[in-house]
Amino acid sequence: MISGNRGEWSELYAFLKVLGDGKILSADANLNILPGSPFIPVVSAIRKENNRKQLSYLTGPTITVTNSDDATLLEIDSSEVREKADALYSKIIGAEFDSSGAFELPDIEAFMDKLLLSSLKAPSTSKTDITLQIHDRHTGADSVCGWSIKSEIGSSPTLLNASAATNIVYQVTGLEADEINQINSIKSQAKVKQRIQAIMAAGGHFVFLKGRDTFIRNLKLIDSLFPQILSEALTIRYGEGLTTIQDIVGVLEERDPLSLGSGMYEFKFKKFLSSIALGMVPGTNWNGRDDANGGYIVVRKDGEVVAFHVYNRDSFEDYLFNHTKFDTPSTSRHHFGELYQVDDTVLFDLNLQIRFI
Repeated sequence: MISGNRGEWSELYAFLKVLGDGKILSADANLNILPGSPFIPVVSAIRKENNRKQLSYLTGPTITVTNSDDATLLEIDSSEVREKADALYSKIIGAEFDSSGAFELPDIEAFMDKLLLSSLKAPSTSKTDITLQIHDRHTGADSVCGWSIKSEIGSSPTLLNASAATNIVYQVTGLEADEINQINSIKSQAKVKQRIQAIMAAGGHFVFLKGRDTFIRNLKLIDSLFPQILSEALTIRYGEGLTTIQDIVGVLEERDPLSLGSGMYEFKFKKFLSSIALGMVPGTNWNGRDDANGGYIVVRKDGEVVAFHVYNRDSFEDYLFNHTKFDTPSTSRHHFGELYQVDDTVLFDLNLQIRFI
């Protein structure tokens, strides 16, 4: 049996919804459908299933499934796909799941078999969750492009997962040796915040030192100063208890720690967020290109599926900026939030994780 959480089942729902409708509605920065209901026409959805060749699902009143040799494998009425998409949405909303958040839907799995689908999502090592052939109204041509999918159903999804690669290392100056153990002895639930405040109260200063080479390289590709900007943002997040990107960048704009001038931090953070959403992975050398070169698809809580096309990048960046926050991952798992020494240098790590609000 196939088992998945709400986010994973939502990816199948998005696939069925887009396939049945043959289009995706465009959204503004608040996920509202744009006035006049402009939409992105979908010609086909493309899947490469496990142990199968590439399959193409051609949209229309009748959905036709073909293989890489253009042989027809299946024809099914689009209304049946829409009905199953609606049924899947209802089941996702009402599902009872185990401690891992996963659940099974046998009748939906039977319909997956009918559609020659063997998994909830196509295998992928990039930001692409679904590959669509769309009709580009700007050029009049059809193009095949990848899209990333996020779901608002269930718990808020992450935009960037915490890992060893997302630790930022600071040198801490101005502390006496006997203060290190005293500060590390703070064990409260808010220990990271309280330790940072104790360091500052003792006259300590945080100076950005380094991060993982690949991650720092990728950040510099976005902007040469972004490692320093991010390091400043993380000290505000953990030291002052602010969480939303919008609030933290507001503080950066007010204090201007790098003397960049008005509006610079917001602009650079929006580029950073969109790079994460569409292409950049902290632990892999990035070439600056979008893997999800079509755009971003969002499954709203009400079941509507909307999208930001790359042509609508400003609205997409506003959406990310207004709807994300710095999360707090496990300090023990990711080894951060404690003073330590390397030779005579006192160091302190903070970890980056970004989640949707």
